[in-house]
Amino acid sequence: MQINLLATLPVKQLKEAVAIREKILSLEHELSTIVGQSFPRTSPKQFGFSAASRAQSVTAKRKRRAKLQGARPVTARSKKPSARGQLKERIIGELMAAGKPGITIKDISQKLGTSYGNINVWFHTTAKGVKEVKKVAPGRFAWAS
Repeated sequence: MQINLLATLPVKQLKEAVAIREKILSLEHELSTIVGQSFPRTSPKQFGFSAASRAQSVTAKRKRRAKLQGARPVTARSKKPSARGQLKERIIGELMAAGKPGITIKDISQKLGTSYGNINVWFHTTAKGVKEVKKVAPGRFAWAS
């Protein structure tokens, strides 16, 4: 089994190798114009990666990122997405239950088990079309019936 050494190099070293290869090609061209002899030019595609080595490189890169970020490894998606429109009813239910003082985005996200960012975006986009949702303080919303 033959191992492709380029596939095991980090991206930075690969970029350096490509830059060196381009310098060599330009110097060969310059020499051929001076001497008048033509060197066999190679196309840049000959130095590209095959589809298999690109896929291997991408997979290795993802694993390195996951390791650095402390995230779980890249796997198939196991969680099914929630039904569309379900978030709106759940948020409105929490707002109604909170009453006049309202509830913070952080508390809603914890109660619903949804990310803070999703709830925040919902309030700054969809909630603007719901007239009963009122902002009572920074990051705090209430249901005004």
